[in-house]
Amino acid sequence: MRTRTPRRPRIRQAGQAVPVPSRWRGAGAIGLAGAGASFIASTLALGVGARVMARIPLLPAGREKSDAVVRAAFVDRVHLDATPETRRPGVLAIRQGGGALSARLGAVTGHPTPTTVARPLLALDADRPGARLEAGAASTNGYFWAGDPMTAHGLVFEEVDVASPVGAMPAWLVPPGDDEAADGARSHGTWAVIVHGHGATRGESLRLLPLLHRLGITALAITYRNDAGAAASADRMMHLGAAEWEDAEAAVAFALEHGARRVVLIGLSMGGGIALRTSVLSAHREQIAALVLDSPAVDWHDILDHHARALKAPRPLRALALWMMRSPWGARSVRLHEPIALEQMHAPFYAEHLAHPTLLLHAMADTTVPPAPSAVLAHLRPDLVRFEPFAQATHTREWNTDPERCERIVAGFLDEVLGLGIDVERLVLPVRDPAAPPQERSSGRRL
Repeated sequence: MRTRTPRRPRIRQAGQAVPVPSRWRGAGAIGLAGAGASFIASTLALGVGARVMARIPLLPAGREKSDAVVRAAFVDRVHLDATPETRRPGVLAIRQGGGALSARLGAVTGHPTPTTVARPLLALDADRPGARLEAGAASTNGYFWAGDPMTAHGLVFEEVDVASPVGAMPAWLVPPGDDEAADGARSHGTWAVIVHGHGATRGESLRLLPLLHRLGITALAITYRNDAGAAASADRMMHLGAAEWEDAEAAVAFALEHGARRVVLIGLSMGGGIALRTSVLSAHREQIAALVLDSPAVDWHDILDHHARALKAPRPLRALALWMMRSPWGARSVRLHEPIALEQMHAPFYAEHLAHPTLLLHAMADTTVPPAPSAVLAHLRPDLVRFEPFAQATHTREWNTDPERCERIVAGFLDEVLGLGIDVERLVLPVRDPAAPPQERSSGRRL
């Protein structure tokens, strides 16, 4: 029987590599390749996700969608599916037939079933006589009033074009009233430039136009780049006010060229951010007398992060999306021709540069533009900013929630800062009753 001589152990010298069996080398290579592919895939997915997230707020508004269902329509009331929109406090309007009909509704009065709400039917604005609401799809209209200043309120107006750096911007020019209460503002050549919000239209101004007319203030309700009917920017993208302020500035110049001696900037939502940016960058700062801001976009970092967290986007995705908006290289990836100056669009920046008396109304149940930055701005500049929270209101629905209180606050502020010399307490407000009969040429259109 042969005796096997045991092998002498191989002694590895210091620094000498340990031989790896070929099967392990293959497995290692596959593992490294898999890890690399996984890393690349994750990176690509992060980039794609960030690009989508960055582009969402930059895209101009698309086609209006139905967001309500009429279950039953009666002579005096309407039953609607209960949704966040139809449950909103205060008055509301719904539209059918592509806007051929707009129904003005009062506040919720009950729940006919566990899944529906009842609202009183106040009035119908329609393109044809005899129109009526039908069961079926509808779209809500937070502007409440439909049509234009004449069809909504019987206010004479002129359609004008404001020449901005990118082209012509249509605007409604509504002259002031001629009664005694309007003397102060009219004699001082006071104009208001009204700037609507992201995805909105000039129709947002219809809630305040009767009050401004009553106070003797000439109103200029403007459009801005990429609005329907307005000139487009080179990249056809929204810039969150970073570029759109130039169109508001053009409107201020238009007002001054046509007889205004002082201008009040009124902005809603993103329009509030545009008004703020205009007030600190305008070449006509001396002629800007005051600001009235409704749920304004004071801090875009906060707004974008709020919506990203609502989508449960991870922190790296949120950070990359913000980088894409504000850096030259990132801007190209989302088709912006230039980055957005987000570093100039937050409360501390505006607090440092603000120079005008400002009335800041904010809906405290606002889930679109959180109210905290507005409160911060008011805290940082109590000498200039008057903060008026509306506890029950949702985004830009302060007037809808309490029309009389909203108009009295605005009228009191304008009387104080402009010296209008009116007795605000004696004004019958709201100037136009939400249940007022439709005008002779009323329209359900949202223009």
